[in-house]
Amino acid sequence: MKSEDDTPRRAYRSHRRREQAQETRRRMLEAAGKLLAERGYAGTTIAAVAAEAGVAVETVYAAFRNKRTLVGELVRVSVRGDGDAPAAEQAGARAVAAAPDQAERLRLFAADVAERLERVGPVLQALAAASEPELDELRAAVDRDRLAGMRAFAGMLVRGGELRIGAEAAAETVWALASPELHFALTARRGWTRERYATWLADTLGAALIPGWDLAAGSS
Repeated sequence: MKSEDDTPRRAYRSHRRREQAQETRRRMLEAAGKLLAERGYAGTTIAAVAAEAGVAVETVYAAFRNKRTLVGELVRVSVRGDGDAPAAEQAGARAVAAAPDQAERLRLFAADVAERLERVGPVLQALAAASEPELDELRAAVDRDRLAGMRAFAGMLVRGGELRIGAEAAAETVWALASPELHFALTARRGWTRERYATWLADTLGAALIPGWDLAAGSS
């Protein structure tokens, strides 16, 4: 005869297994990110990821199927951070959309970009340096997604007032200045802090896009 407590115990065990699976997945992604930064894409083998994460090789394959899919998931998770929602639906993007003027939108946007690029930048640097054709589609998708996000941001700026240039040119300008490559050059190579980078990005975008922007004051 079944105990009345069977169902709660089964639910607990099921919940615990999900938590353990999520923790294992997190370790594998962290291991892949660490190895990509240290060894590049070619040196980041599934076997190396498994060893770094402390799991069996079969566990990595079961979760991600292959290295390209693993790295694609690492990019997605790095962009989103702790939240499961797409970047455009997260608190940072919502704060940008709700900002009262162009200057505040630029400031909040730059702060959000700086935080995200700290996470995803090393992964994208490894992808940019890799020569494997299997990554071409992933790199193209990253570029498309970034440009789509910058178009959305340019639209927010247009709704807040006049721009020096058209919306599409503004989106491409933001895409270029807020690039992972430039972030890496200024932070990793020049040693800028996150705060200095975010201030520079907001002011540089303001000077490029907003008529009457006062670079010294950081506002229009």
